[in-house]
Amino acid sequence: MPFLLDDDHRQIVQEAERVLSDGWSPDGLRHLLERVGVHDHGFWTTCRDMGWTGIAVSEDHGGLGLGPIELCLTAQVVGRFVGGAPFLSTGYGVTEALRRFGSADQQDRYLAGLASGEMTGAIHLTPALDGGERLVWTDGTLSGSTGLVVAGAWANLLVTLARDTATGRDVLVLVALDDGAHREPVQTFDNSRGYAVLRFDDTPAQILATDDATQAALDLLARVAVVVAFEQLGGAEACMERARDFANDRQAFGQPIGKFQAIKHRIAEMYVANELARGNALRAALALRDDADDLVLRAGAARLTAIEAYEFAATEAIQTHGAIGITWEHDLHLFFRRSRALALELGARGPWQDLVARRVIAGAAA
Repeated sequence: MPFLLDDDHRQIVQEAERVLSDGWSPDGLRHLLERVGVHDHGFWTTCRDMGWTGIAVSEDHGGLGLGPIELCLTAQVVGRFVGGAPFLSTGYGVTEALRRFGSADQQDRYLAGLASGEMTGAIHLTPALDGGERLVWTDGTLSGSTGLVVAGAWANLLVTLARDTATGRDVLVLVALDDGAHREPVQTFDNSRGYAVLRFDDTPAQILATDDATQAALDLLARVAVVVAFEQLGGAEACMERARDFANDRQAFGQPIGKFQAIKHRIAEMYVANELARGNALRAALALRDDADDLVLRAGAARLTAIEAYEFAATEAIQTHGAIGITWEHDLHLFFRRSRALALELGARGPWQDLVARRVIAGAAA
């Protein structure tokens, strides 16, 4: 879809690549892996200074007023450098919830802080996808505990799906995590994502949506999934390029290992998987930009192919590098860890496959 990208889009990508390449520190990322509850402050400062935190926020609320396409392209570059904080995607989920469902007072209160990066957001919307247990909302308060929430260790705001005890219906809720939520950071294989279990005990919360809140939550989850698909695509591209370059340089039996069929076919398969993911991600980005009726379906297709592409590229790039690829000193395990994290944190592959299948069948029946 070459019509999607214009000169302004390319300039955004080039500038993001320049800034991140100048400040990228794989040693710093390795250091983060050994600590719980710490993210890459340098990376997040760069995001704030560059205005990336406010890309999709209107100028009236302190943002750049650009849109989801620009955010997706930035996320793709971030994926190439394994960005050490998850707030671009999670914060986008909260700003979209406020934009679509928040009152004028809620928007005025929170959007400017999210746009500047002074506040960060997290989402817990996977129960809308997999039918998991909801939190409980009663008379303006939230109770219960979540599963692992990405960015939950640091975020100021959370958008979640809860069950209203008065009506028995789902409601979409906004809660300030500094107002009494208990955080339990969790050690994982990618600690830079800030996973935490959040526990609430009559914590003050605000309703964003009551009418068809489950569908509203699923729509928000799909929007974040499109952005994350671009981050996964960026990581898959970086893995493929590293494997290609190594295969051209590494000599065996007097020639580059890239001349052997087992290696060249592996890299070609990476390329095919990446291009399939790219096509679905671009189509989903257009649906996101246009608020299309098939957004959830397109987002699901983008997510599934992006999961496949990133995990395959990360795994096969390690195999291409041989023994050096699995060592702590090599950077590829950073990509492998991130590929697994992104494959799980918005809901696992199975529920997304079921969702896409249901939407395709429903469309065919119609």
